[in-house]
Amino acid sequence: MTTTFIVNFVGKASPSTIKKLAAVTHENGGKWLISKVNFIEDQVAAVIKVELPSENAELVKQAFKDQPNLLVEVIDSDAHQHCADTIFQIRLDANDRAGIVNEITHLLDNQGIDVLDMDCQRVFIAGGGGVSSSLFTSQIALRLPKEIQISDVVKELESLSEDTRVVLQQ
Repeated sequence: MTTTFIVNFVGKASPSTIKKLAAVTHENGGKWLISKVNFIEDQVAAVIKVELPSENAELVKQAFKDQPNLLVEVIDSDAHQHCADTIFQIRLDANDRAGIVNEITHLLDNQGIDVLDMDCQRVFIAGGGGVSSSLFTSQIALRLPKEIQISDVVKELESLSEDTRVVLQQ
């Protein structure tokens, strides 16, 4: 029998802390189904979905909770796997502007589209003549309801602004 849980943590850590937690999970017959780990300097924010034999769950949960300098929350989860044929990866590029992430998520949410992952970057571009701007780019994993076509989603996202471009990733 297996169990699945999601562990969220923030605080002071290093990449070796993450490797140690991954090793503890693996040593107890588990695996990380999905993980998002972000570092800024020596601070980390992470969300990890773990699946492992039920008899080892408490030991692995405790390993996360025992890490010094980390605030940890563990939530039991379903083992639900996403249906691969309804998951799409897109890249969205546009001139950066206030509220762009809100516009994107609002458009998707209104159609019942699940954002599984969204990684956003802003790149400063210095132009000639003292003109400068920022480029917004985002990699997004989406799960669509059966009645919605990805081509329609791409068109709607591109309609957010004249300079928005969406590329469907393979």
